[in-house]
Amino acid sequence: MTRALVVGPRDRMEETIEALYGLGLLHLVDHHEGHEGIGIGTPLPQASSASEVLVKLRSIAAVLHVEEPSKPSAGEAAEDIREKILSLELNISEEDGARKKTQELLADLQRRIDEMAPFARLPLRLEDYRGYESLDVLVGRAPREIAALETVTASFEAFAGDGTLAVFVAKEHGDAMRDFLVQRGFTRIAVPEGDGAPKDLHASLLGEREKWQGRLEEIEDRLTKLRERYADFLVSARAHLEVQVEKAEAPLRFAVTDHSFVVEGWVPTERFAAMDEGLGKISGLFVDELETDEHAADPPVLLRNVKPFRPFEMLVKLFSIPSYHEIDPTFTVALIFPIFFGLMIGDTGYGIAWFLFGLFLLKKAKEPGAWRDLVTTITWGGFFALLFGLFVFGEAFGIPFHTPPEEIGHGGARELSWSIILGADVPLHAQIEKLHDVSAFIVLAIVASFLHLGIGYLIGFFNDVRHNVKHALGKVAWLMILLGLFVVILVRTARWPGLGQEIWEGPMGWFPRGDPLGVLPESLMIIGTVGFTAENPVPGLAIYLLLVGVLLLLATEGGLHIMEVFGLVANMVSYARLAAVGIAKAAMALAFNIITLDTLVIPGWASGNWFMVIVGLGFAFLFHLIVFLLGAISAYIQAIRLNYVEYFLKFFKGAGTEFRPFGTRTKTEV
Repeated sequence: MTRALVVGPRDRMEETIEALYGLGLLHLVDHHEGHEGIGIGTPLPQASSASEVLVKLRSIAAVLHVEEPSKPSAGEAAEDIREKILSLELNISEEDGARKKTQELLADLQRRIDEMAPFARLPLRLEDYRGYESLDVLVGRAPREIAALETVTASFEAFAGDGTLAVFVAKEHGDAMRDFLVQRGFTRIAVPEGDGAPKDLHASLLGEREKWQGRLEEIEDRLTKLRERYADFLVSARAHLEVQVEKAEAPLRFAVTDHSFVVEGWVPTERFAAMDEGLGKISGLFVDELETDEHAADPPVLLRNVKPFRPFEMLVKLFSIPSYHEIDPTFTVALIFPIFFGLMIGDTGYGIAWFLFGLFLLKKAKEPGAWRDLVTTITWGGFFALLFGLFVFGEAFGIPFHTPPEEIGHGGARELSWSIILGADVPLHAQIEKLHDVSAFIVLAIVASFLHLGIGYLIGFFNDVRHNVKHALGKVAWLMILLGLFVVILVRTARWPGLGQEIWEGPMGWFPRGDPLGVLPESLMIIGTVGFTAENPVPGLAIYLLLVGVLLLLATEGGLHIMEVFGLVANMVSYARLAAVGIAKAAMALAFNIITLDTLVIPGWASGNWFMVIVGLGFAFLFHLIVFLLGAISAYIQAIRLNYVEYFLKFFKGAGTEFRPFGTRTKTEV
């Protein structure tokens, strides 16, 4: 970014504003008072009238529920916008006022109807409930029939009807009767004002409500016609007026003197020449670059990612805008988030479903924005779920391509496989059986934690090395501690055959075994109580990495950071959620398959009862739709969480300012 300075005579201010707005290149920096003789500019003369009309227009748009499209055309606004808005406001105000009065009247009618409804169920007139000196009248709602009133007193008369109860009782027994009724769920209600039969009054109120509802519908119909007629005008007029107001209020961000004005801002370095050329057409204007310490000035941030990565900027911005002085982590999120999502789903069937569903939504959501970005991230997640389902877990909709050896002999859905269903051998075999190789899945999650956190510390090193070597060495210390912890955990898992042993002997085969310096005692290298034996001792280099890493951490970050080592262990363990979500999803799918296939589909198929087969498949579809939605929601949330909580906190400070040049309008997105 280049800090730009624009200086010119005050009589050229409006022309300069028009030029800057048209170029759309300069991110304005607000001027603050503090220098004698230099103040803040005042809005252009048209600001007041334009703002007034814009407020009226927004009010009209709110009444008519007019929504702005993503790309309104300011050119559609007529020159007599003010006159049309004032005329339209008069009509809208009358209709809106009538609508509000009618709604208030209907609300009052509904209240009176609700009050009268219980009394319409009893064979009494309203005046029958009042005017007694020797009687208490208890009227209310009863959730069920209340019997044995005579146990309180014989001096009473009761009327009941559809949940409503009225009891006339002698005053001396009123309190006892009230307590008796309340203990049985009786709730007292007030008697409405007026005289007459409640049933007739209730019917009259219903008729009046119907009449006013008809009038409200007529008003709503007229407002709908106004919306259809003026929607395009309101949208284009609002776009036009917002531009005019933004231009007219721009001087509030300028520094001015009696005869000149000063504009400061940031422009992408490669576009400075274009801005200079565009402003050079205005006579008397001076444009130059300011020598600025970027680290002290904190320029705005213009994210620049390759097209496939841009949708993932949305996930980064939800956390914070990257600072100008740090690496934008979008590229890592774009690579890692879909992998984590796909790892947790890990099913060919659900992966294909999410991938196709995402493509369908992308076809519908053609306009760029947060919704389209969200759909894009899900689509990529579905693609990786498909890959993991095909080549790692070997299953689709909870049914494996080949029956696991552990399930042979159980029969039914547990022994079913796609090879059996299709009548042909599927050439893809599971590398990890989710429900049987839980330890392997957890090892895979620990490997993911090492790689993910390692990338975070590596980015943190490059962020810090440019301006603080001490903090950069702190990141080196964390990398050493992370590698040491990972090796210790991996060696522990490598004691038994499985994925841990394969990784230790394969990709991690370069790591020195034993004690390369020959100075550590054998008792430290072999700890039988935790599974480190003579066949797989703790590698000495791992212990050196931990010791040197902790010492370097103390020297660079301070003594309090030693507690964060335990936090790092917790972070690594936290990645086990990758396995937990994947296993839980697979268990749900298996359970639903057993319920539908073993009870309906397979028996129906064997007996030729196609109705049972169809019903079973229908239930299977509903059950798998639940897994489809819940699995994706949990996977999406957990994938975001691992990036935000475990990953970003290792290097990402954020708190940057997004680059928004004067002249670009953004649509508010929720």
